[in-house]
Amino acid sequence: MRDLILGLVMGVANVLPGISGGTIAFVSGRYSEIIKALASLLKLRARREEIWLLVKIGLGALISIVTLSKFIDELYRSFPVKTSSFFAGLIAGGLFFLWKSVKFNFKASLMMAAGALSMMGISLLPKGELSGNLWILVGGFIAGGAMILPGISGSSMLVILGIYDDAVGAVAEMKFKVLTILGAGAALGIFVVSMLMKKLVEKWENETISFLYGLTLTGLFYIVSVNSSITFLTLGFLSMISLEKMM
Repeated sequence: MRDLILGLVMGVANVLPGISGGTIAFVSGRYSEIIKALASLLKLRARREEIWLLVKIGLGALISIVTLSKFIDELYRSFPVKTSSFFAGLIAGGLFFLWKSVKFNFKASLMMAAGALSMMGISLLPKGELSGNLWILVGGFIAGGAMILPGISGSSMLVILGIYDDAVGAVAEMKFKVLTILGAGAALGIFVVSMLMKKLVEKWENETISFLYGLTLTGLFYIVSVNSSITFLTLGFLSMISLEKMM
């Protein structure tokens, strides 16, 4: 049940600009486990328990994206501050628990700073006005890769490329041509980034986790604003504490 719930939350997060499903996986404390399982599956070497883990998470994410994409999008458009605040609270709650998993040393501190600087650089990217099938494919690749990385939202990457509305509309209205192109790009992005992250986690786990922590923590500051709802931030934080018991 906890894997299905994790997938549901990841799916919802991927619909919202500024929030990543990878972030939810990271703050759940199971990022390394999921990345290794995904990379093993893509290399056709996955064990039964790894396949079952990905099936449950994938099913939860699919249910969220297919059934809730239009509702979540409308919720975000109607109540952007409250919706973003709730998810920011979820992320903050996860980071609170993850703090103890980082082994602090000089290298870890440097990597955390590098993660923070990387997120600052990403935030400076200008929004584009790109369109057409080629850019939908490119957008899918970038968004798919971003889904694997905590702190970077696949939806935000689609906004930057100027195709977020096309992507959400395609899901809500089941435009199969756009979904096929977008899905192909996303699948390739997921494959490339998951393979890369698996190698990094295996060889430099603490440094990689430190980098991702800095990335995610800094990304949180871009989600939270002076207008954020303290009530919904707190509600999200407490919700993650409750979810931690199931994850």
